Amino acid sequence: MSDKDNNIFDLEGDALDEALMAAIEETDEEERLARELKAQENQERAEQARITAIEQEERKAKIDNLRKSLPNEGRRYFLMVEEAQCDEAKKEAYVTGLVYGNCKKNDDVFLFRNDGRALATKILAIEEFNGQVFEPVEEVSQKKARLTIVIDYEKTGFTKENAVPKYSVVTTVRPPVKGADGKTAIENPSLSGLMFRYPEFNKDKEYLNHLTDNIVNGRFLIPAMNAGEGSDASGKKKLQLIMFTKKEDPNKRILPLFTDLQALYLWRKIFEGDQKPTVVVMNFLEAAKFIEKDGFDIAINPSGPVSVGLPSKAAQSIAEIARKHIAGGNVNKEVINDGSKVVVGVPKPSDETADIKDAISAFCSGNPDIKKAGLLYLIRNGQTSYLIILDAPKSSQHEVFSGVLNAVRPHLKSIKKVDMSLLSEAPFANDYYSRKPWDYKRV
Repeated sequence: MSDKDNNIFDLEGDALDEALMAAIEETDEEERLARELKAQENQERAEQARITAIEQEERKAKIDNLRKSLPNEGRRYFLMVEEAQCDEAKKEAYVTGLVYGNCKKNDDVFLFRNDGRALATKILAIEEFNGQVFEPVEEVSQKKARLTIVIDYEKTGFTKENAVPKYSVVTTVRPPVKGADGKTAIENPSLSGLMFRYPEFNKDKEYLNHLTDNIVNGRFLIPAMNAGEGSDASGKKKLQLIMFTKKEDPNKRILPLFTDLQALYLWRKIFEGDQKPTVVVMNFLEAAKFIEKDGFDIAINPSGPVSVGLPSKAAQSIAEIARKHIAGGNVNKEVINDGSKVVVGVPKPSDETADIKDAISAFCSGNPDIKKAGLLYLIRNGQTSYLIILDAPKSSQHEVFSGVLNAVRPHLKSIKKVDMSLLSEAPFANDYYSRKPWDYKRV
């Protein structure tokens, strides 16, 4: 077989040079195309990165704008009051405690008193404790501080002695209010503020009393899963509350209660599975039914920021505190003048209720506008309070309500909150007092 048959040629001279140049040019062209392709890919990646960066900046700008549109830029913080001084002339109060979160001067905040009343106010000044003295600052975070807040003593009826009781809470969290969808956000601002100090104050009896009151009056979020097919008597899907156990006692189940959505989202593991949980809302008494039935323990905010654990017996004892006031009294579901469905009963006789009734009678006897007055017990949305019914004209409502409140305030111990209603706006009271004597009746 010849070299020609194998398409093999011997190149010499110019022919060889031309062949080499063609091969070089072909290689250069391939390299040029590869470089252009690489450059195009790099350009596309750079453009995509630029677009992504723009989108991220736009998203960040939207979040920043949204945050700026929220009260206090959406910051949440709490301070439990350890000390307070008041200046009625300046309409100011100076409250001291540890700030959890980022607090800034001129923030709009709420003072949640330990008697259950909430007061909208403003931070006028901040002083941070440097270990020796308090120094003025514009903002403070995770430090001991003294805040100057506004209080209109004349409008609120407070005095410098009682305006800011110990263990009150200053926070940016609003009292629970209905949203545009008609639903009430679940928040427990006072309880949350108290819980931050639980590790330090859990041996303090007065602190524990206030913590217990807030737990009893709280409404909580509890995660649950669908319990298979079927519905309950009301047609709602059957749900099973999610429990957890601890390694040291795997047979003891614990029911988690969450004070708010932020605390719930910290329990991330329940959101990691394919099946996402449903969230139900219960007050403490409703949750206590499960404890009493099955002996569960309770953990409030098990994933923080601070958790409070309640063994079954302790939880049942706390539930009993909420029920003891209606033991032995007539209890009825009623609708009061703001349209709320409530439970109304007669408080259990005690030294406290006797003192309150005496204070009501003493005030009413000196006010000719009041013909009759009575003391009842009320539960609304899981929150307990005394309910004072007054037979007085609408025109003097503000005066008599303020006067009665000031008269009974020194005697409030087990229940710190007082609601009042005119007899004309509480028809159920007419029915009750047609069968029972009034606590005060003008002769």
